[in-house]
Amino acid sequence: YVATGTNETKHIVAVKGAPETLESMYETVPENYIQAYRHLARQGARVLALGIREIGSLTYQEMRDRKREDFEQHLTFAGFVVISCPLKPDTKAMVKEITESSHKVVMITGDNPLTACHVAKVLRFTRKSMPVLILDEPQGDNKWVWKSANDDNEFNFLLSPNVEMMPFISEHEFCITGQAFMYLLNNHTQFLRCIIHHIKIFARMAPKQKERVINELKGLGYVTLMCGDGTNDVGALKHADVGVALLSHPYDASKAGEKRRKKEEGNKTNSSSDHLCQPISNSHTNSSSPLGSIKKSLTQHSARRTDLLSGARQRHNPMSSTTARRLEQMMKDLKEEEKVQVVRLGDASIAAPFTSKYTSIQSICHVIKQGRCTLVTTLQMFKILALNALVLAYSQSVLYLDGIKFSDTQATVQGLLLAACFLFISRSKPLKTLARQRPTPNIFNAYTLLTVSLQFAIHFGCLIYVVREAQAADPHEKVDLEAEFKPNLLNSAVYLMALALQVATFAVNYRGHPFMESLLENKPMLYSLLFSGFAVFMLASGISPELTEKFELVELPVGYRKALLSCIAADLLACFVIDRMLCFLLGDMRCT
Repeated sequence: YVATGTNETKHIVAVKGAPETLESMYETVPENYIQAYRHLARQGARVLALGIREIGSLTYQEMRDRKREDFEQHLTFAGFVVISCPLKPDTKAMVKEITESSHKVVMITGDNPLTACHVAKVLRFTRKSMPVLILDEPQGDNKWVWKSANDDNEFNFLLSPNVEMMPFISEHEFCITGQAFMYLLNNHTQFLRCIIHHIKIFARMAPKQKERVINELKGLGYVTLMCGDGTNDVGALKHADVGVALLSHPYDASKAGEKRRKKEEGNKTNSSSDHLCQPISNSHTNSSSPLGSIKKSLTQHSARRTDLLSGARQRHNPMSSTTARRLEQMMKDLKEEEKVQVVRLGDASIAAPFTSKYTSIQSICHVIKQGRCTLVTTLQMFKILALNALVLAYSQSVLYLDGIKFSDTQATVQGLLLAACFLFISRSKPLKTLARQRPTPNIFNAYTLLTVSLQFAIHFGCLIYVVREAQAADPHEKVDLEAEFKPNLLNSAVYLMALALQVATFAVNYRGHPFMESLLENKPMLYSLLFSGFAVFMLASGISPELTEKFELVELPVGYRKALLSCIAADLLACFVIDRMLCFLLGDMRCT
C-alpha cells in the first residue's frame, strides 16, 4: 500500500489460519486469546485467527528470496473470523435414523475438535450421559493429557489397556485429532485399538490420516461407509467398503422442472404464431361474381408483387426473419437443456462408487435401504432355488423309476406359473424407514441351512406319502417312454404336489418386513401366488373336469383328492411355522 502523504510503497503480510496454529506466530498473544476462541468453538462456530505484519519497503526480488517462515512470525493479532455453519434441515433426522438402525456414526473432519464435538452433540450421536474427552498434540514440553470438551478439566493420559483402564474407557467417549491419532498408531497401537470403538470424532484430520482411520476400522472387522464432498475425502472414499460422494453444488430439481416448463410453453407459442402467419389459401369469396373476379385479380397481382419483394429481400438477407427467430430459439433451448442436464460433479466423485446429486446425507439412508433389500432378495432366492430344485429332482426321479414323465402341456403350465413368481419376487421395494434388525450377511449360517433342510424334509415326507398312496390306489405297469403320453394317477398326483410345493416355497420364503415390502404390499407377487394357488386348487379338487382334461391330468378319486389337499395345506402351514421360528431364534430378527 501507499502511505498517506508519501509516494513510498510499503508491504504488509496478512495471515489467516487455525487459532492454535497462529498462536505461536504472534509477537504478543492477547489476553484471554485461548479462552475466547475455545468459547466460540464450543458454540459450534468455525473460528479463524487473523494476523498482520508490516515488512516495509521491499522489492519483488527480495520478497521472492525470503522463505514463508520469515513472513509468518512476529505477527500482530488482527481479530477472529467467526463463521456460522448451520446444519442442513434433514441432517439431524437422517443421523437419528442411521443410529437407530444398529449403525455406528463416526465423524472424520478437518475442523476444530471443539466445533466437531458441538456438532456431534447437536446430532446426538454422542450421549449426554457420557462426557467427551479430547486428545490433542501437547504444546511445548507439556505431556499428553485428556481434555474435557465442555470445560478445561484435564485427565492423566493412561496408555495401558488393562483391567483398571476399562471402566475409564467405558464411561467416556473420545475425540482425537490427527496428530494424536498418528502418535497412538505409531507408538501405542494396542491402546488405540482398545479405545477406537469409543472414539466418535476424529478432528483436524489430514487426507492421509482419514485413509488410515478407515483402514484401521476395516482391520477391526467394521464394514465402513464413507461420505464426503471434497478433495480431502477422496482417499477415504476409495478405501471404504462403500463410498458416497456428495455434490458441492446442489442439484435443484424445482429449477430444472421450471426450465422444462418454460421451454414447452415457448415451443407451443412459436407453433401457434407460425400457424397464424400462414397465408390463407382457401378464399370464401365467390369467384363466379364480378366482384369476386376483381378481388381475385387484385389478389394475384399482390401475391406476385410480394413474391418479387421477398425474392429481393432473400437475395440481400439469405435467412428470413421468421427462420432466424426460429433458429435462435432452437439454439437457446439447446443451451437451456444442457444447463438442466449437466450436473457438476465434485472431486469426491472420482473415487466414490456412488454419487448423490444432492448435498444432503439422505442418500446414505437410500444406499443402506437398497443394499439391505438387495441382500435379502438374494438370500431368499438362494433358498427358493435350492428347495425348488430338490423338490423337482425327487419328483422327476420317482416318475422316471416307474417309467412316467411330465407331459409337454404340464411342463409348460408349470413354467408359466412359476415364471410370474420369479419375475415379481425381485420387484419388491425397500421400506421408507430403516429397521433396527440387520439381515444375515451370507447364506452359510445356521438359520439358512436349517430352514432349507427342515422345509425339504417336510416336502420330502409329503411327496413320499402322496406317491405311496397313488401307487396303492392305482397299481400300473411300467410305461414305455417312447410311446404317446397317457396320464395316470401317479403322474397327476406328483405333478400337482410338486407344483403346490414350489408355489408354497415362494409364499413361505418371501422375506418382506422389516427390510422390504410385505407380501400384501407387493401386489404383483401376491396376485401371482394367489393365481397359481387357485390353479392348483382347481386342478386338484376336480371342480372343472374340462380344465383337468385340458392339462392332461386324470380325475382323482374322492378320498385321495381330500388326502392330497390336506397334505398340501399341512405342508404350507408346517413350513411357515418352522421358517418363522428359526428366523426368530437364529436369524436377523434376534437383533433388536
